[in-house]
Amino acid sequence: MIITAVKYYDTDGKLVKQYLQNPLKLSPLVSRDFYLEQKDTTGGYGANFLVEWVAEKQVNEPIVEAIMLGTSGSQAVAFSSSGKVIENNIK
Repeated sequence: MIITAVKYYDTDGKLVKQYLQNPLKLSPLVSRDFYLEQKDTTGGYGANFLVEWVAEKQVNEPIVEAIMLGTSGSQAVAFSSSGKVIENNIK
């Protein structure tokens, strides 16, 4: 599998940041993370990530999740959000 783009969009759908300059080839069971600082508010309350990928042969769809971990004083908050396929370019 080759990750071709990881894009960060704000609440209004404006591209904030692209995380990859070059495609990233992943072997089976390999994981990668793309970090966003807890204090980063450029995406707003409805920020989104789009992960684009291709494969040279048929593979299972990747598992893409966003995980938020934060602390403030003695309080902590954490949640996760699973990604969804929004476009499929099978030929």
